[in-house]
Amino acid sequence: MNVCENVSPAILESASSAGIKSTVLAAPVLEPDVQTCKEEVATEQHSAPQEGAEARKQWWVPRGWHEAARVQAARKTPHMVHVKVDELFASVEQVLNPKLRGKAVLVGRGVVASASGEAKVLGARAGMKLIDAARLCPNAIIVPGHYEQYAEFAERVRQILETYTPAVETAGMNDFYLDFADSGRLDANLAGTLRRLQAEVLGRTGLKVGVGAGRTKVVASIASRLEASGGLRIVAPGEEEAFLAPLAVDKLENIGRAHAVALADYGVMTIGELRRIPKPVLTEAFGAEIGEQMWRSARGLDGGKSRPEAKRVVRETRIEGGSTDRELLGGLLKYLSERISAALRERGDRAGTVGVRVEYASHSSAQQSVRLVCPTNDEHELRVAAKELFTKVVARGVAVRQVGVSVTHLGPERREKERFDAPERWRGYVKREGDSVRGGYGWNAVLQDG
Repeated sequence: MNVCENVSPAILESASSAGIKSTVLAAPVLEPDVQTCKEEVATEQHSAPQEGAEARKQWWVPRGWHEAARVQAARKTPHMVHVKVDELFASVEQVLNPKLRGKAVLVGRGVVASASGEAKVLGARAGMKLIDAARLCPNAIIVPGHYEQYAEFAERVRQILETYTPAVETAGMNDFYLDFADSGRLDANLAGTLRRLQAEVLGRTGLKVGVGAGRTKVVASIASRLEASGGLRIVAPGEEEAFLAPLAVDKLENIGRAHAVALADYGVMTIGELRRIPKPVLTEAFGAEIGEQMWRSARGLDGGKSRPEAKRVVRETRIEGGSTDRELLGGLLKYLSERISAALRERGDRAGTVGVRVEYASHSSAQQSVRLVCPTNDEHELRVAAKELFTKVVARGVAVRQVGVSVTHLGPERREKERFDAPERWRGYVKREGDSVRGGYGWNAVLQDG
């Protein structure tokens, strides 16, 4: 085909097929001469670099498609992950004492705080009276418990999880929430990533963890708890309703036994049936806060957005089945206070207010705080304040399910006193060196009296 051939018909046909309205002015068709052909050929040669630019532009199109596909895949992948250490107390005892592995182990005093998988098969459960559990498991080995060891292992698990995403929320001593949404580690092979996580925790701590993934904390938590020891369950976005509907209402963590019984009286046994109850009915029957929680949880939704809190540091731990053991609870309180003290020193802060919160097995809670005379990050001072608050808020004879220590009214640490006070300077040095040793070798590498 001659390069100078008139291409107007082709342009018109293309415009017509695209639905473009065009106005064409009539013009005589001229026979091309040699000079015109030369000029057009020269123009084609001159436009060659532009064709290269067009090729480069086309190169970006598939890359854009690839990025869009990656974003779309991320939307289809659940980003919230719940990790639960299976029977933490009993599992740690079996790791520390190989002779206990494969045997029924009961941890607690008076009440079972934790039962190994071997004991659970025989019917033992956390929260059960120890004497009743012993009847079910006559060959079980009863261990009073070593709270500092449990806290140490839980801390090691948390540190491993933080290598996968910095957004790790400690929900209790034995369970954690991981948010992969902004971590950059979320990919299509989420199952492979979570399997690696399980293998790494097992290899480095000897503990099995159950893992659940979903779009929300509610779904992820239920998914992990439904699986057997060391299991993995992923609920893809859009499948939440089908996943939750057939489950019993007591699978929702914020619904206590009393609430489940009350719902059963109304003929509501499953989450699917709970979902069909209007919100006003739930809030009227159970109160505004509990009714709202039930309505949202039945739909796989987390709690509503809370108001931004003041700058603070919080350390909490959950006790499997709850406990009335004052020695265990006091030990956990001591551990939490020391953890907060170390966190404050790491941040270079001091706390002006200390608070303690306890949650009972019945899901009711109590809390209290006190303003310190002098802001501090000293573990002894924080521990004394926390112990006094704990004595005021805890109810005797009632099983405590969760205990937490928090500090607020934070301010920068000042070391002027260390400049002129040699003993104070020495204490500050010892504390910071102790924090460094613990960071490298574990919390129990440095033990303190008191």
